[in-house]
Amino acid sequence: MDKNRNDYFAVKPVAAVVAIAVAQWAVPVYAQEAQEAQPNPNQLQSVVVTANKRVEKLESVPMAISVLSEEELQRNNVREIEDVIALTPSLTQASGTTAANNALFMRGIGTVSVGIGVESDVSVILDDIPIAVQFQAFRDLADVARVEVLKGPQSTLFGKSAVAGAINIVTKPISGPVTYRGSAYYTNDHEWRLAASMGGRFTDTFAMRIAANKSDMPGNFTNLTDGKKVNGSSGKTLMAKFSWTPIRNLDIDFMPQYNEQENTRGVTAVNGFYRTTGSREAGNLTRIPVDINNAYMNGNRLLPASQVLAGIDPTNPRNRYVRRDFPTGISSRTTGTGLKFSYTLPNDATLMSITSYQRYKANDSRDQDFTDVPTLTRPGETVPTVGNNQFGTYDIRSKTQEIRLVSPDAGTLRYVAGLWWARNEIERHFIRGFCVAPTRCAANSPSSPTNYYTDIYNVNKAVFGQASWDFAPTWTLVAGLRRNLEESGFNYERNFYTDQLDRASFVPGPVGVDVFSSSGNEDWATTGKLSIQKQLNKDWMVYAMTATGHKGKAYDVTSGLKASAAFPVDPETSRTYELGAKANLFNNRMSLAAVVYKTDFKHYQQNTSFVLPDDPTIYTQLNSIPEIGTKGVEIDANMLLATGWSVNAAFAYTRPTINDWKGGPCYRDNTNPALPGSTLGEGGSLGGWNRACFPIRPGSTTGIQDLTGGIFPGTPKIKVNIGSNYDLRFDSLPFRAFINGNVRYQSDYQTNINNDPRSVNDSYTIADLGFGLRENKDRWRLSFQVKNLFDKFYIPNANASGPSFREGPTSTSPSITVDSWVPPRDVFRYFSVKLDVKF
Repeated sequence: MDKNRNDYFAVKPVAAVVAIAVAQWAVPVYAQEAQEAQPNPNQLQSVVVTANKRVEKLESVPMAISVLSEEELQRNNVREIEDVIALTPSLTQASGTTAANNALFMRGIGTVSVGIGVESDVSVILDDIPIAVQFQAFRDLADVARVEVLKGPQSTLFGKSAVAGAINIVTKPISGPVTYRGSAYYTNDHEWRLAASMGGRFTDTFAMRIAANKSDMPGNFTNLTDGKKVNGSSGKTLMAKFSWTPIRNLDIDFMPQYNEQENTRGVTAVNGFYRTTGSREAGNLTRIPVDINNAYMNGNRLLPASQVLAGIDPTNPRNRYVRRDFPTGISSRTTGTGLKFSYTLPNDATLMSITSYQRYKANDSRDQDFTDVPTLTRPGETVPTVGNNQFGTYDIRSKTQEIRLVSPDAGTLRYVAGLWWARNEIERHFIRGFCVAPTRCAANSPSSPTNYYTDIYNVNKAVFGQASWDFAPTWTLVAGLRRNLEESGFNYERNFYTDQLDRASFVPGPVGVDVFSSSGNEDWATTGKLSIQKQLNKDWMVYAMTATGHKGKAYDVTSGLKASAAFPVDPETSRTYELGAKANLFNNRMSLAAVVYKTDFKHYQQNTSFVLPDDPTIYTQLNSIPEIGTKGVEIDANMLLATGWSVNAAFAYTRPTINDWKGGPCYRDNTNPALPGSTLGEGGSLGGWNRACFPIRPGSTTGIQDLTGGIFPGTPKIKVNIGSNYDLRFDSLPFRAFINGNVRYQSDYQTNINNDPRSVNDSYTIADLGFGLRENKDRWRLSFQVKNLFDKFYIPNANASGPSFREGPTSTSPSITVDSWVPPRDVFRYFSVKLDVKF
């Protein structure tokens, strides 16, 4: 990470607050005295969404949508997409080895991928522009007005990568007189954020908004090697909107943006160190503590645990100390812009053109041996002198063009129709391990060395439309259709020499062994949506909906690419059925939305990660699982219990399952040893693996298990989130007090697709508390918050990767079970203070 780069809008937190306060006296008087329309304090505020590519009231849209308002985002100090996930029960996250391997799950379904050839199942859209690759969404959320979580397949209007759902992020609009805002945030563990914005209408024909944001969270692990904090992130964001009306009925919006992100998440810490005897099936499974002085990494006598883990207690479940001599994380820079033309036709329909360009460049790295001592041996030497590291680059370019026609809101028939074109180009360079000439290396050599260049492209063209027809006084039919053509392909070159660091020195291996390519692969797809809704009375609406989703072909362009896998994997499809109800009750003092759903996915594309004994390398393989599914119940409610006292609640029961997969991966189980003179264990299973694991063919040491009916991992069965805010007004004072709280619960859940019973996360409940003062016209607000109020300890990733140890200095010494973890932001209680000003 280059700490010497020019931070052109980076200032100290205290200096920023002073600057904002001084600037307040210099603004025009009319801006200070402008009165904003105040909502009725005895009713809930109306919520609008753009889920159907037109502005509609949430209560009128026949689909499941959860919305986080600007007030909720501010109250919960939402900074990144991870914070949105914590507040939305239908969303979960799979954390990878770095942020580039993170994945969003909607209703229990998402795509875990470490390669660039597999697209996500959940699309992320920012101001009508989709993000090319999902992991680009794991950055600061700046200047956001609301977040719409669109559940279930959204391919009809949002195209590919929305096969399971979409997250629609809407930034703050330009409206009213020029307004200046600023905020400063600080925590007791030294996280800080600064934000400033200005925007409004300068003339009748010109308006603009500029927002800048800078943040830094040092991390909640300490690296004993250099004394620095890791598992944190920092970011800088600059966004702007320029709106011009050159002639009547024509609006032009220009939306440039810039983001830098430094992320050290993915560093794992050892927090369990033991051996096991007995078996879970027999009910006598026992953990035996291991003395660190008798343990050796990979059974290597030159790598004793007392040296590799010096200063670390590996038996402490709360261990926050690591040793790393190579960085783990990702450093990225995003630049881009959007250009929107909106022309109002004589019949009040709107014709729009939305163009975008975005460039994302990143460097990622990982300390692959989890320590700061050398673990690899150079050719001709007997003592380790080299570390086992991996690193690489991403270069992603995305262009989109949409032509959209939106009908007037009045009338019994309302529609949206459009044309879509997009091109994504993704380049990846990746190096892992250590191999130099004259050694001849292969993928299965020590440290699993690899050095490859690959690029992927895809071009999408589509025509789409959706219409709502009020065919009877209380009945509405919604129908949509999309016809999509995707062309895709890739190039791949590999060798195993890790000292060839650039293209000039890189010499690929032979064609068909280490060099592959495929281009011009076309995929035609048709997706649709159909719903019918009935307005039972002025308060209640019910609906039934079905929709289909489609995600294009995938490519297994990772380090283990072989000729047999150099062809595209079949497209992934989905179909959902929903029954739902929405209500606006008690004179708009309560809103309620409930839905029951069932969604089936065919040819599900999933990268399965696995490790081998005494090898810390994480291997991946792209699988096309024949069929998975998810079903569940979701409830969202907002209530105004009294003037100034609001409560929001969300509940999700989610049950994702593997419906058909007879060739699933196994998991290691040393309680099932091979019988004497055989490689087989109990019942003919493969020795050393779980008892449902059988050789893929007679005599083979590779095993598979039938996972049909198993749990699809990553999502708890139950998630609940309840938040509340209470304003306490004082008749004689120009300010009021407020107190708010948030409680979230999730049940235990499986984290590994092989259904290893040891990879289950425990359930937990987390409570947050906030309070503060705010000026009656909201010109300033001082907020305090306690995250994880009761200091509840929980481990979110029971199967995080970590080092391999044996109880003895040989490769045949008894294997040690090593648990590792990556803590979330709030696993340890922390306190924050935030100042917001507006003038």
